[in-house]
Amino acid sequence: MKAIKNITIWIGLAACTLISYSCNDTVWLEDVGTVSNGFVEPRNTMDLEQLVNGALWVAGGEGGFRGIHGNQAIYSATIADAGKLMDGLGVVGQDAIDWYNRDFSNNAHAQPTRNWQAGYAVLLAANAVIDWVEENGPFEDANTHWTPRILGEAHWLRAWVNFAMVRIFAPPYGANNEFPAIILKDRMPSGAFDNPGLSSVEEIYQQILFDLDRALELLPEQYSPDRDPPAFVDRQDRMAAHFLAMRVYFQMRDWQRAEEHADVVLNSGRFPLDQDPIEAWNKDQFGDKGNEVVFQYVTSGPQTNWKPPVISRWLGYADPNGRWNFSNFFNNNQIMSLSEHFKTITGWNDHEEAMNDKRYSQLFLSFEAGEDPRPVYQALNQREVWAHKWYRAGEAEASNRVASLPLMRSAEAYLTRAFLRFMGGNDGGAREDLNVVRRRAGLEDYTGALSAEVIEVERMKELVFEDDRLYYLQATQQEIPNGDRGSGGISWSDRTWQPIPQLEIDLNPNISRE
Repeated sequence: MKAIKNITIWIGLAACTLISYSCNDTVWLEDVGTVSNGFVEPRNTMDLEQLVNGALWVAGGEGGFRGIHGNQAIYSATIADAGKLMDGLGVVGQDAIDWYNRDFSNNAHAQPTRNWQAGYAVLLAANAVIDWVEENGPFEDANTHWTPRILGEAHWLRAWVNFAMVRIFAPPYGANNEFPAIILKDRMPSGAFDNPGLSSVEEIYQQILFDLDRALELLPEQYSPDRDPPAFVDRQDRMAAHFLAMRVYFQMRDWQRAEEHADVVLNSGRFPLDQDPIEAWNKDQFGDKGNEVVFQYVTSGPQTNWKPPVISRWLGYADPNGRWNFSNFFNNNQIMSLSEHFKTITGWNDHEEAMNDKRYSQLFLSFEAGEDPRPVYQALNQREVWAHKWYRAGEAEASNRVASLPLMRSAEAYLTRAFLRFMGGNDGGAREDLNVVRRRAGLEDYTGALSAEVIEVERMKELVFEDDRLYYLQATQQEIPNGDRGSGGISWSDRTWQPIPQLEIDLNPNISRE
């Protein structure tokens, strides 16, 4: 605990002292090393290790709801077509109402501001590692062999956070790549007034690709208990870098490179779809993953002190936050059910038929009118289907709020490769990838005429509310349907991104985008 606290205070004080963002987690650092130019310098390889672990800790943000990880899934859910907003029941704030209405005029909403702060705090930690090692080389101590892995993790963190941030705060790739997107932070700040302006969408993506190349070069293939510290067991290895590269190249419509990275992940044989869908979501022990999970974020608990994700509060049926009666996890603030539009496209409007799909039966809950056990939803006048993916820890662990948050699953890689193979004319390979996912869901192989739409429907069922739908439609340059808002939709290139937070504009004189 103290190791993480030490390094996180270091990050927080540096952020608050020298940059215009991320001053919420200042319960960080004491006694890490010598002070130079306002920063505490790492003393040994273990301090560098703590920086990386601390960066993942702060990715959850203060209180577990101010972070960067998974939070873009909230925007994707409210902006795209898969969800129905439960407005009028007293559970939905104005921020979600604005996003559902695709109104991005308010730059003072709390959640995007928290994402901005947490994202740049993580980048600060990653830059601290990269700058130190590049300037000084590895420490000559007992843990010096960790240095390449730690450096690789720092580059991965920069790529991961920049990819999240550029999708939250900027147009989709290909819409306007010269658009001023976010601040490119690829080094430590030089002083209190080091406030760069916004870099373009293209510049941010090129930085992401640079960092991914470095991560792929430096990260180990997988965790080894004989070589790595225990904290690394759930952290990012080379396969997580390949997975992230697959996503980035897919977003950039570089189909060939996206498929190459999907091949590496899937051909490794390490992430088979040989368990029921629930097995990716019900883990509550450090180092315990479902077989398909490439990278997961372990929430809270004494093992890591990472934090429960905000997504469970907004989109999940169980809420680990602020409740002390752990025999009852009901989330009375779940803001969205599946849209009628989504259920019609996927066939999940037929509850009895949908129950044959293990994803529906294991990861969703459905109640007829008046049957929902949560008082606030008992007035609903029709069957609703609610996501129940997040926070599936058992009651014995509930007081510790420990649960896994799968952020990279091989099911996504199979469906991405199915689309890419189909686009490349490999119908047989595409069909096999599609059916691997269907078989795991307990469904028969698809034998009809194959199309991109068939693969897309399977993707909708597999990845709904998992930070995918909006970005998939933008990557494939399709209309974003209105869903239950009415007929029609908006262009893939239309405004779907958050404004730069007012906090940054107030403190940074070089921000002039809007």
